[in-house]
Amino acid sequence: MTPKPAYELDGISVAFMIPAAMGDSIIAKKVFEALVMVEKNCKIDLICDSEKGLSNSKAFYYGHENLNVIIYRPSPDKTFDRYNMNFDKYDLALSAFKPAIDLLFVNEERLKSLSSALWGSIIKIAMYSRKYMQGKDLAGRILFNVARARILKTNRYTCLACDGALPIYDNRVEINLSPDWKNKFENLNLKKYITIGSNGGNFNRHVIKEWPARYYVEFISLLKSKMPEIEVVQTGGNNVVKLENADRYLLGENLELMKYVFKNSLLHVDCEGGPVHLASQLGTKCVVLFGVTDVNYYGYKQNINIVSEVCSPCYFVWENDKTCLLKSEDPLCMLSITPQKVFDVAYRYLNSLSE
Repeated sequence: MTPKPAYELDGISVAFMIPAAMGDSIIAKKVFEALVMVEKNCKIDLICDSEKGLSNSKAFYYGHENLNVIIYRPSPDKTFDRYNMNFDKYDLALSAFKPAIDLLFVNEERLKSLSSALWGSIIKIAMYSRKYMQGKDLAGRILFNVARARILKTNRYTCLACDGALPIYDNRVEINLSPDWKNKFENLNLKKYITIGSNGGNFNRHVIKEWPARYYVEFISLLKSKMPEIEVVQTGGNNVVKLENADRYLLGENLELMKYVFKNSLLHVDCEGGPVHLASQLGTKCVVLFGVTDVNYYGYKQNINIVSEVCSPCYFVWENDKTCLLKSEDPLCMLSITPQKVFDVAYRYLNSLSE
């Protein structure tokens, strides 16, 4: 039996569009949780426009009592048709794409009568959007929030509070582990291990916030020479380039399994991106390499954040995410973070675990 959409049920109905990228979908959950804090009597339908977004929604949102149904409805040409989503049947439709909240539809009369608290939040979001976001493209929105984050001590999560419109005060969200996958994780027989990222799966395409693959290889060699008892597990999508000296490859695996893998890892080493967001939310310490992206905005204080001292940050001040502003084939900021430097901090942390 097909579940009914939220607008056919009692209570306040909300349609929430979810970003496809892993990190963005985790961050968007903060808005989901904040909406529920403002109005407990709401039922939320997640709207996904891609298979990746559908997978992330199932992994990060299932189990929440206010989640009604996940709707996956791409258009035939694989571009999202937001005008075919029946948004006007909901009391509220919104999205939390990079890096702001966009109101897609608001049933003003019903919200006013059903929840004065939620209506008050929506008014504040609309005012914030008109004041700061309207007329800005994606780059303009990001650069605005990054600049404010340095001064106001906000971050990628707390900027979504829209200056107090929503109760968002930190960068923590709840990520549940499915008990159905515990046995499969145990069957991997992983003991003492660290996880290595694959630059968010970007090894097969040039993105300037990534660390060179050869640096990962050198880092693994340094680690193995000092701590051979620790297994190195490479994670990422099924199309990434395998690091030649990793001990195991968990590539293209189900996210439910990978949540257990990250949760039980001694340490995760990666560039800023989706896997770092997931591992951090699961309580795993990460060594995170920051070059083009701003650590104040994207970083987690509990992690070991290594920030390049060369022309950093510069994210979204050039024409795309594949070209270094200084025209270097490998971005100088990432080249300056040497494998030895990453090994030194990782080694100190791993040693501290046995003290």
